[in-house]
Amino acid sequence: MCGRMNISDHEGIQWLLEHLGLSLPADRFTPKYNVSPTAALWGLSVTRAALTLDPMQWGFVPPWAKDGQFKRPLFNARAETIWEKPSFRSLIRRYRGIVPANGFYEWSRTAKNADGKPLRQAHYITVDDAPAIALAAIIQVHGDGYKQCCLITTDANEQMQAVHKRQPVIIEPDSIEAWIENDNTDFVNECLLPIENGRFNIRAVGDHVNNARNDGPECLVQV
Repeated sequence: MCGRMNISDHEGIQWLLEHLGLSLPADRFTPKYNVSPTAALWGLSVTRAALTLDPMQWGFVPPWAKDGQFKRPLFNARAETIWEKPSFRSLIRRYRGIVPANGFYEWSRTAKNADGKPLRQAHYITVDDAPAIALAAIIQVHGDGYKQCCLITTDANEQMQAVHKRQPVIIEPDSIEAWIENDNTDFVNECLLPIENGRFNIRAVGDHVNNARNDGPECLVQV
């Protein structure tokens, strides 16, 4: 799964957007070191046949859902079942986007405390030689016109498996436009594969990030 992101380095995000001829002015950017589901963020999608950068909410409830059917918004979609799930199948066919982020967090459970309960170790993950990454997403437009997104996950590559069995789908900068605009099923499925092994930079970070209410550069401190 992917349940937390770091979107704090404006220059890194701008580096990614420049591949698409887009810009996010510094005065519209708020650094967020510990982004969790239901938070507001910036996402890329197509509006009126043009690639646009819009504010979005991370997570959505399908418009057809009955009251109380979902206990919380959907914030991850599995690549393996995304074409079949009623909540996602129409969106993956027509409404794909990306969320620019500097990196993401994941937790491993490899040890136990004295009571036998699993201990969680937070890790911060980035891609080597890239100050920002494009996380694959599907987009839903809420009834009031506000966009919402759900990140897509896939099986972890060998490197990531040391931390977790899942990882977010990452789109290469030069493939972003095609990912969003190309409706060919084979092409979309190729994009849903894990990033090649060895490209992640994974480091353990402190407990500060464990609480979703905590923010600030303390979330990135290596231990």
